[in-house]
Amino acid sequence: MRAGKDAGGRLRGRARTFLRLHGHALFSSLGDLWRAPLMTCMTLMVIAVTLALPLTFYLTLANLQRLSGGLEESWKVSLYLDPKLDEKQAAPLLARLRKQPAVAAVHLIGKEAGLMDFRRHSGFGEVLEALPENPLPVVIEVTPHPRWENPQRLAELVAAWEKIPQVDFVQWNMRWLQRLKGWLQLAERGVAGLGALLSLTVLLVVGNTIRLELENRHEEIEVMKLLGATHRFIRRPFIYSGFWYGSTGGLMALILAWLLSAVMRAPAKSLAALYGAAFDIEFLSLPEVLAFAGFSVVLGVSGAWLVVTRHLWRLRI
Repeated sequence: MRAGKDAGGRLRGRARTFLRLHGHALFSSLGDLWRAPLMTCMTLMVIAVTLALPLTFYLTLANLQRLSGGLEESWKVSLYLDPKLDEKQAAPLLARLRKQPAVAAVHLIGKEAGLMDFRRHSGFGEVLEALPENPLPVVIEVTPHPRWENPQRLAELVAAWEKIPQVDFVQWNMRWLQRLKGWLQLAERGVAGLGALLSLTVLLVVGNTIRLELENRHEEIEVMKLLGATHRFIRRPFIYSGFWYGSTGGLMALILAWLLSAVMRAPAKSLAALYGAAFDIEFLSLPEVLAFAGFSVVLGVSGAWLVVTRHLWRLRI
């Protein structure tokens, strides 16, 4: 019974000692940074700008992917029928298309409706009135089923519809989306590569800053080692300095990226309105913000740990 109480007391004592040592290192490292405000601010600004660059590119890419995903939902294929056919003659084809499993919806645009729409949007109403008859054909707009909203499968459907005798030609309105997706995939790899390079830059910036601090406290560290201080004890305040650099620089990068997205929000809405669409730039979600903050802390701590460990290994006292 007494042995159990003694063990519990030792555990509580170790926990209090652990918290006291880490708490002291946490706030003493913050005090060291506070005593050199100019160097600290310059380092934090370099880290913030370096992290904000890939974060801004990631936000741009994510919003473009969201925009392309919204466009995918409105993929439509236009079947232009033989100009000699009228609405009644197109009705059997309309019914046959409606029964196909690849088709989610069909909409027939008659000659008169097409003429009115063309006159309203083209600005050539006077020219059309001079023609002896309506030259526009009947058009069937086909909305593919979501399972067929894939470039390869949709291309197969288009090829099959082009072989229908009543169809003059087929226009895939969203064919350009394939090219957009290709560019987005290329941009995604570019953002990943840029993020890796700039993350390495942050690692080097933090490491170099900690190295300068180690050089300034070289004699102090040698005395501490002569007095029996462990590497863990010496390393701890520098690791927490890396923590402050990483966490504060990451927070500043988030603020910069948010300001940039806020500045671009109004022009993006105006541009989308010109195309009759509603679009708003979205910022990171809460899990993404937490993941970015954690990654920034990991970069700062890793840079500090690598430099301090190498420095202590070189001392060999």
